[in-house]
Amino acid sequence: MFWAVLVMCAGARPLQAQVSLEGMTGSAYNVPTPLTIHQDGYPDIQLTARYQTRPFGPFAPYYSMRVSFWNGRQAWEFQQVHHRLFLANTTAEVQAFAIHYGYNYFLIGHAWRTAPFVLHVSGGIVVANPSSTIRGKSLNTPNPGALDVGYRLSGFGAEVAVSRQLNVVKHLYVLVDGAVLMGWASVPVVGGSARVPNVGLHGHVGLGVSF
Repeated sequence: MFWAVLVMCAGARPLQAQVSLEGMTGSAYNVPTPLTIHQDGYPDIQLTARYQTRPFGPFAPYYSMRVSFWNGRQAWEFQQVHHRLFLANTTAEVQAFAIHYGYNYFLIGHAWRTAPFVLHVSGGIVVANPSSTIRGKSLNTPNPGALDVGYRLSGFGAEVAVSRQLNVVKHLYVLVDGAVLMGWASVPVVGGSARVPNVGLHGHVGLGVSF
């Protein structure tokens, strides 16, 4: 894996880093949030959505990557979080609803090192690729005649996180990370759109390399 190669080729200790690269896996608890679905010619569907994350499949797993540029004990950062949403409380009208191809956060933020922790605050955009079957009409599913809309800019998001780095050897460290991620997105369904806010409590574990 690309991140494993970076770890093996890394440089200095995390506390002396000028640049750090981190690759993480993890999962999330999704706080129940409102889901509103509009289709032309039908009344809107409104429900309190309960989402599963299913971090390890099917399809691409949950992951996160972060690049930090340090100046002393502060850093500017770029992070991607590939989050996944599967509606658990489907209904007769909402037969399937998921954003498992990615409720993707692309975030820019700032970090502060206050030993032994690092605090991260960031904001940015959500790029989503939904899958749904609403009133028998399918989008991005294996069903015959299903539409495929692909990835698109869908909304915005923000994160507050706390991480801890544990040195393994000079060239790498283990990373544990807890975060609150909040997003709002509007995604297509056949004949309309869905408003999909999300609030998640995320836990990450991974490897970091610094140089």
